Amino acid sequence: MNKSYLSVSAVVLGLLMMWMGCATKKMPEAELIGIRYTNTGTMAGYIFEGEMMKDVNGEMVLRAMKESYGPLFEKHLSADEVLHFRQIMEEEKMYEYKERYLPKWEVLDGESWMFTAKFADGSSIDTHGSNAWPQGNGLERIRSYMEQLVQDGVQIEVIDE
Repeated sequence: MNKSYLSVSAVVLGLLMMWMGCATKKMPEAELIGIRYTNTGTMAGYIFEGEMMKDVNGEMVLRAMKESYGPLFEKHLSADEVLHFRQIMEEEKMYEYKERYLPKWEVLDGESWMFTAKFADGSSIDTHGSNAWPQGNGLERIRSYMEQLVQDGVQIEVIDE
């Protein structure tokens, strides 16, 4: 074999291994310490807004809408409820989501969304889109779970009509 063939083969193999290494995303192992999911349309305000975070006492609290364009409700969460968010992300492989989703053609109307999950080690899952979404049901499951949890929450925001 000639040297140029071996050199090209080594470069191609190296690039392939590098690409495969970068393409393999894993769920962060650290504790989940926050989630934010928003969905906006052409009307003013959020279609949906939900955020789970630690409050001033270090307890996990969820602030989310029960219904589209509705007020925010707040509820303190148990450790099991927080773990369920992580379970949804793992089952739906949300850690594999691309950073950005866009439609193939220009759309001047429609919806956009943003999802962020933060972990205790500083890692995060950050993804957003405009008129395009990832495959699967991860975002819908996160939204549905947030809506379910705040059904017995305390209203913290008043919407002007």
